[in-house]
Amino acid sequence: MKKTMLLLATLLFALHAFGQDDPKSKAIVDQLIAKNKSYKSFDADFSSRLVNTASKLDLTQEGNIKVKDRKFRLTLLDNIVINDGNALWTYSSKTNEVSISDPKEMDETLDPANLFNVYEKGFKSQYVGSSTEGGVAVETIKLFPLDPAKKPFHTVILTVDKNKMEPRKVVMKYKDGNEVTYTLKNFKPNAEMVDALFTFDKAKHPGVEVNDLR
Repeated sequence: MKKTMLLLATLLFALHAFGQDDPKSKAIVDQLIAKNKSYKSFDADFSSRLVNTASKLDLTQEGNIKVKDRKFRLTLLDNIVINDGNALWTYSSKTNEVSISDPKEMDETLDPANLFNVYEKGFKSQYVGSSTEGGVAVETIKLFPLDPAKKPFHTVILTVDKNKMEPRKVVMKYKDGNEVTYTLKNFKPNAEMVDALFTFDKAKHPGVEVNDLR
């Protein structure tokens, strides 16, 4: 699950990575940062595809992420991760087990609620070009970490809806040969969400095994 959150965070950090060296790509990223900093919440459906040619791995998953202020709810297959502001709940419906940890101990790069500021520097960008995908005008840029030794990936390819100025697809190229493609299927900024979405209700999971790791 930690790796899953890292991969999801990677999808969303592309909204906020600060472009350097390439004026055209920097302008695109600056627009993304300015627009998305105004969001108080967002709700996004996405798909992820993990491919490793050497090991013949090809895995596709569907997921959803909801973020409101500092709280979030991530749903992926049989797992739900909830940050209610005080505790991080990681629940598996397969095992009917939930682990509780302190969100302060979570790596900030794994926190979707922190993505609007944590990646505003530390990357350079390169403009690739414009094209059309599914009838939508898009711009594509590449992002590279300035300190690659501290990152598990070496390249991020970001495709942006030119008119909406929202990400459509992110391709992560990892040093271990893995390539992960994230596609946003539905993105709703400033979505109305009740606070109950960001709480874990044990009463709704009879017999749940609780592991408090705090």
